[in-house]
Amino acid sequence: MADRRQAILEAALSLLERGGLQALTTAALAREAKCSKETIYLLFKDRDDILGTLVAEQSARLNGMLEGIDGDDPLDALTEAGARLLDLLTSDASLAINRAALGDPTGSLSRILIEAGRNRTAPLFIRLLEQARLHGRIGFTDGPEAFRTFYGLLIADRQITALHRVEGARPQPDERRILAERAVHGLAVLLPPQPVGRIRTL
Repeated sequence: MADRRQAILEAALSLLERGGLQALTTAALAREAKCSKETIYLLFKDRDDILGTLVAEQSARLNGMLEGIDGDDPLDALTEAGARLLDLLTSDASLAINRAALGDPTGSLSRILIEAGRNRTAPLFIRLLEQARLHGRIGFTDGPEAFRTFYGLLIADRQITALHRVEGARPQPDERRILAERAVHGLAVLLPPQPVGRIRTL
């Protein structure tokens, strides 16, 4: 059943990439996954369950990589994490899911994206930022605000232009690393080291 479940998720993502949220019907999904509607309902409660699982899988892959990042220099770790976040947010899969969320008048998929995506990933970045702070590389008292600052420096308008299919909006692998390095450097300038104290977290 695990293989069948994964096949359904891959089929759902393919439908989203090709036709958006309106293309993700039970009939179309059954055809794409080469299974019955009954099998889909056996493995997933409804469409939101499928979409939530897709988002959770995307987030889990990124978060697993983030948790494995280590090194002597916390800013190097933050750079690596930033490059991976930029990769995820401009990937075809992420863009398809975000376009679907924007086209969902109920706001259900947007809530799933925030809860299963951003709200699970942001704390991991705040942890990396805190390590950099404790090593005297940057300074801040508000963890979420520091993350938002870093996010803005890193992502800028890259995700929105990618969502609108602007040519060249998705950075290449070597460019993603350079952009992450620039974002970390900019963060260090904007948030210079200060005496270590307690910070606000999510």
